Order: sequence, then C-alpha cells, then structure tokens
Amino acid sequence: MNRLEWLIAWRYLGAQRKSLFVSLIGIFSMLGVSIGVFSLIVALSAVNGFEKEVTAQMIGKDAHFEMLAYHGDPVENYDSIASKVMKHDSDVLASAPFIIYKVGISSKKVNDGIVLYGIDPARSAKVVNLSENMTYGKYSLDSLQDAMGNKRPAVILGVGLANRLRVLVGDRIVIQTFQSAEDAVSSGGPKMLPCIVSGIFETGMYEYDANLAYIGIPEAQKLLGLGDAVSGLQFRVKDQWKADVSVDRAGEVVGYPYYFIDWKTKNITLLKWMNYEKFIVAAIICLIILVAAFNIISSLIMVVTDKTREIGILRSMGLSKKSVMRVFMLMGSFIGIAGTVLGGSIGLILCYIQQTYHLIKLPGDVYVLPYFPVLVDLKDVVMVFILGIALCVLSTLLPAWKASRLDPVGAIRHE
Repeated sequence: MNRLEWLIAWRYLGAQRKSLFVSLIGIFSMLGVSIGVFSLIVALSAVNGFEKEVTAQMIGKDAHFEMLAYHGDPVENYDSIASKVMKHDSDVLASAPFIIYKVGISSKKVNDGIVLYGIDPARSAKVVNLSENMTYGKYSLDSLQDAMGNKRPAVILGVGLANRLRVLVGDRIVIQTFQSAEDAVSSGGPKMLPCIVSGIFETGMYEYDANLAYIGIPEAQKLLGLGDAVSGLQFRVKDQWKADVSVDRAGEVVGYPYYFIDWKTKNITLLKWMNYEKFIVAAIICLIILVAAFNIISSLIMVVTDKTREIGILRSMGLSKKSVMRVFMLMGSFIGIAGTVLGGSIGLILCYIQQTYHLIKLPGDVYVLPYFPVLVDLKDVVMVFILGIALCVLSTLLPAWKASRLDPVGAIRHE
C-alpha cells in the first residue's frame, strides 16, 4: 500500500459538505464495534470470574483426585498406598484418608439424611480447603463436653445443614446409621453417635453446605464398623488442572481393585455447562459486532455512490483497480480498528477497576461473594480483538470490490 491510498482513504472518512451524513454513519459504525467489543470483553471476564470462583468452591470440598476401591469395598492398607503414589509422582504434594457414608442426622427438632465424611483434620487440611471455609466455631474434631459434662465427638456441619437442623456451635446432634429391617433386628437397632457441633463451614456451593458433615476417622470407623479401614484416599497436586496426569501415573502404580478419579471427571457436567455458557454468551454478543459490520458495509456503499465521479477521475489518472479496492478496505479497517481499540480499552479499564476495587457489590444473603467477580484472560482479549478487526475487514470486501469494478468513463459521467 502506498501513501496515496492511505491519504485518499483518510480523506474519504473525513466530514465534507456533501458527505457529512455518510461520515456520521461511519462514526456510528465505529461506536457499534466499540460497544460490541466492550460488551464481549466484560461478559467473558465475568464468566471467567464466576467460573474461577465455582472451581475454587469445588476444590474447597473435593481433593484434586481420589482413590477408591471397586464395589465400594473398604481400603485397609491406605498409608502404604499413599506412600507408593507420592514416591512415584513428585507432583503429588499431600494425601489424606477419608470415609464417606450416607447417614441419618437429628437435632431436637429435625431429622434428616446427609452425607457424612470421616477425616483426619491435620492431614485433610493439606488436601482440601475445609479449614479455610469455617464461618463459625473452629476447625477441630477434638471431643467436647455436652451440657451434662459428658465428652462427645465433635462434628463440623455445612451452614445450610446447620440452618435446617436449627443448631449452633455447641449444640448436640445425633448421627445414626441406616439399616435394613433384618440388620436392625439382628443388631438391636441402628447405631447412634451423639456429637457436639464444633464448627460450621460455608463453601458457597448449596449442595455441599446443605448436605455435608465431618467427624473424625476413629469415630466414623467405630460407627460404621470398618475397623482400621477407610473408604479411600484424597490427594493434592501442584497443578489442579493437570490432576488427570497424576491419575494416570497413580493408576500405573496401584492397580486393581483400586481406581483413581480426578475432580474434573467428578464435576464434568458442571464444567461442560460453564464452557457452553461461555460460548453461548460470546456468540450472542458477537451479533452486536456483526450488526456494526453490516453498518460498515452500508456506509462504504454510500461512500462509493457519493464518490463515483472521484473514483472515475482517479481511475483515469492511473489508479489501478487493486488500489481502489485497497482504499475502501483501508476505510473499513480504520473504522474497525478504531472501534475495537476504543471498546476494548474501555472494557479492560473497567474490568481492572472492578477487579481491584470491587465497586459492584452483590447481596450477601444471595451470593457468598460480596462483589461481582471478573477475571481478564489474555487469550480472550486477543481473540476478541482479532474477531472484531477481522469482521470489520471482511465487511469491506463487497463495497471495495464494487468500487474497483466501476468503469472510469461511466463513473465520470455519473451525476
């Protein structure tokens, strides 16, 4: 492209006596691109922010990957298995045994069914983030005294479960096993374990907060009659997004009757839904940029019509068809680049302000987060900039081609 083509394109974009209306259409087209790019960056950053928070909440309850036995069989030699896995894979940072079982729970006023976890508080704190999600009481499963002075095992409840049971820290609840009629008769009834609430946690995930309770492994083993066995092992790795690699490595060392599953596989439906949501949001907002691109087509066609005689004169003076085509492609590119840079800059600045100062608040009784989360992803920003500019450049092809095909003689005679 030579300097003459740039000068002509820039002059055609400027407001003149007869082309003021055309220039205004070009300005509105640029603003349309700006709004589309701005909306796309803000929307994708918001989706990224919520995705990050949801992922963090899932990891708060789940380990990066777990080991279980087929058919739900208990695991007895779990310490040796954990040592073998950690020795084979340097990416595994910590491990902790756990017990999981469905039980009944009751307070003075409410009976319910929940999922009970038996954990080792010290080892589990290195694998999951339960200790960081405590809102009331403390992260401890040491025995506590009830109102009668008797020592009882401690239990940690989710905030939703505690509200449903109408209990606070220090209150007494009873955990009982589910049994068939035959087992209940032979064993003298379901086993019961009175406990004292030592703490209440809140992850922000309703299903977790409303259905989970934690007690110590010895108490869970005694209640469920597991002896020295557990349900499985939980592991933490350096990079949670590469947990599937550690799963494959662990599977090579520990074979049947055990299997490993990472957190992404356990939550695959939710993760797929978040990816689809991001795609759908991006696709819908791209329509704004597409409408602006059509406006660019309209404005350039009007410029071609308005400048027909001038195009004919330029062609008769030796300007080639390719040069004419490049002139109009440059015009559309100016509009697209200016709109993309303007909208993208405003979007990035607002996202930075929200990410730093948290100006947009969320109601605390609805969301666990006190502010609207945003996370700017460099890949998304680059993709939006490329998409915005590419659509605007592509929209110039038809008007530019039309301008280049004008007959010089016929164009000069045009009124």
